[in-house]
Amino acid sequence: MTLPRLSRPLEPSRAWVALGVLAPIGMLIVSASMLLDLRRDAWDKAEQTSRNLMQVIERDIARNVEIIDLSLRAVVDNLRAPETAEASPKARQMILFDRAASARDLGVMLVLDENGDSILDASSLPARRVNNADREYFRAHKASADLGLYISKPLVSRLTGVPIVVLSRRIDKPDGSFGGVVLGSLKLSYFSHLFDQIGLGQDGAINLYLREGTRIVRHPYREADIGVNLAGTPNFDRFVRDRVGAFVGTSVRDGVERHYAFTQVGDLPLVINVALSTREIEAQWRAKALGIVGVVVVLCGLTATLSLLFGRELRRRAEMHAEMARLSRTDALTVKQR
Repeated sequence: MTLPRLSRPLEPSRAWVALGVLAPIGMLIVSASMLLDLRRDAWDKAEQTSRNLMQVIERDIARNVEIIDLSLRAVVDNLRAPETAEASPKARQMILFDRAASARDLGVMLVLDENGDSILDASSLPARRVNNADREYFRAHKASADLGLYISKPLVSRLTGVPIVVLSRRIDKPDGSFGGVVLGSLKLSYFSHLFDQIGLGQDGAINLYLREGTRIVRHPYREADIGVNLAGTPNFDRFVRDRVGAFVGTSVRDGVERHYAFTQVGDLPLVINVALSTREIEAQWRAKALGIVGVVVVLCGLTATLSLLFGRELRRRAEMHAEMARLSRTDALTVKQR
């Protein structure tokens, strides 16, 4: 009597075990690729947001400074005109300062003589009395005839008592000698109002600097930050060297790692940057990543467990088949011996 030969199911068992190992590895690779894409998307979005905000801020500041500068130029040009000198004080004031009202957050607009005394005032007739001969911008114009538009460091107005920056131009006498300065002050509140409309997260910041390193204003606003000079620090040196760009760096102010997008404001000696915290850039991505990793780990565990259980069942059946084959051979020998 010949019994049917039983197949060997050991190879399928090994295949299922291999599948139980390879399938989780494949899921991990696909998940890692997906997480990297999500992280790249988060950074791309942050960089685009920084660029867009920076462009809006730069254009607004450049436009407002241009309006004030056009008013200063008009004053310098009209002071040379004979009809201005012949006009009545009220008419002279209207001729000289008619463009000043269009600038936002303009503080005072004055003409100072060669001694630094105010002689013309856009807001008062007669001019409010003040002497600014000791101011840095006055001394700079007196020492140099070709400065053009000069933007001062932050200071407090002697007439209004509010924080300002001063935009000024030199006035020359007919013989070319120093005749005084025309100035327009821009309230720092202008920058605060502009920046307050922008949400940057808890650790985000916007900074406006003079090109020589002095910080004009920072958002969020803190008085101690105004007027600090950052020349020589790695981040600021890169702002000045590259003029426009972006990089990740650590702030010397608070040690927070941020993504800095920066640019020079037109042809002005101003540098602006929009800084976003790298932790906040990746916060939403991290939350998604934790969820995805959790799901993938559970699926990998289930896949591996089920594969091992199935492989164990296949091995059990293989052992049972082997035992049945052994018994069948024993029975066959017993029959022959009889």
